[in-house]
Parts: sequence; C-alpha cells; structure tokens
Amino acid sequence: MSAQPARADRVARTARDATLLLRYAPLTLLPPGRQGGQPVRVWGVLVREEAPPQGQKAVEWLLLSNAPIESEEAAWGAVTAYQKRWGIEELHKALKTGCRLEGRQHEAREHLENLLALTLLTSVKLLRLRTLSRTLPDEPADAVLAPAEVQVLQAMAPQLSPRMPLQGALTLRQALLLIAALGGYMANPQKRPPGWLVLWRGYERLRDYVAGFSLAQFLSAAPPPA
Repeated sequence: MSAQPARADRVARTARDATLLLRYAPLTLLPPGRQGGQPVRVWGVLVREEAPPQGQKAVEWLLLSNAPIESEEAAWGAVTAYQKRWGIEELHKALKTGCRLEGRQHEAREHLENLLALTLLTSVKLLRLRTLSRTLPDEPADAVLAPAEVQVLQAMAPQLSPRMPLQGALTLRQALLLIAALGGYMANPQKRPPGWLVLWRGYERLRDYVAGFSLAQFLSAAPPPA
C-alpha cells in the first residue's frame, strides 16, 4: 500500500504491506427511482483490509465490472486493472491542467490528434519524473531527463534553490523541485507537492534554456568566419 500525504479530509498514510480479503459475486443493479429502464447485470469485486494498523483507515474497494468475474484469477485481474486508475488520472491531469489541452480550442480532429501526439510526449515524461521522484527519489535525474536538461538544472540550481545542497549527481527529487521552481513553485514540498501547472510551466522554461544552452555550445565549437 503506497503512502499518502495528509489532507483536510484524511490523515497521512505511511506505505505498508496490507493483507486483503477478496470477494466477488454477480449483482443486479436496479434503475434509480421511477425512471423506468431495465435492470443491469454486473459483477462485483470487494477488496477489504480486515486488520488495518491502529489509527489507519482500512483499505476497501468495491468494483463493478461488465466483464464476467467468475474466478479468483479474474477478480484479481480486475483489482490489478483498477490499480492503474491513478496513473491514468494523473496523465489526464497533466494533459488538461498542464498543457491546457482543452483550452487550445482546436476543433478539427487532425489538429487535435497532432496536438495530443506532441503533448503526450511531455506529459508522460513529467508523469514518470514525478512518480519516480517519489518512489526512487535518490536515483540520478538522467534516468528520465536528457543530459542537456540535467546540465542546465545543475547550473541553475544555486539561483533556483539556494538551500538545496547539490552533492554528486542531480537526483530525481532535486530535478523535480528545480523544474517546479522554474514554473514559479515556492511552497513547502512536505506540505504541498508541486502541481501540474507549475511543473508544465517549469518544463517549458527549461526547454527554452536548453535550446539557448545548445546554441551556445554550437557557436563556441563552430570555426570562426573566414
């Protein structure tokens, strides 16, 4: 079970191994009120933690599926698929909040597909950076970022985050916070982690700096004019 930061409506949750009880059965959903309609046949999967640690809320998911769940293997398959929901939702947030996909106001399908293809590349990269910065925070940043991006962030680190000690290779956690700082992030990461808007804005600025850095390298290596 992954960790979760505290919020106004919940206490913080530390990462832990959870023993879960699995149940599954066919169900019939009746139409609401007196609106008419036919009953819907679905399969329900209930996952429940019977003995959570003291002070921690038990894990409990009730999943409904229109695909047959007739074996334990199929039930766990539905649970595994549901676990991918958060990653999918975060990718949608990156596209909608970060790159403002809906605000671009393209109407032609061809234009939307081209825009989606371009923004997906950055969205997946930032999602991978944010995810790994939480699970493997001390891994080198070049596991996700290009070498030029790492060089620029390291050069700008004293200006962006004077209190961040840089010893050795830039880490994933440090890279995430530096990109967020480029986007205007100034909050305490322990209380409020960077959101998609500042990450996207920061990465756009980083790409501009990398373009200038690459141009400077090219000009310095070019032979002088005759």
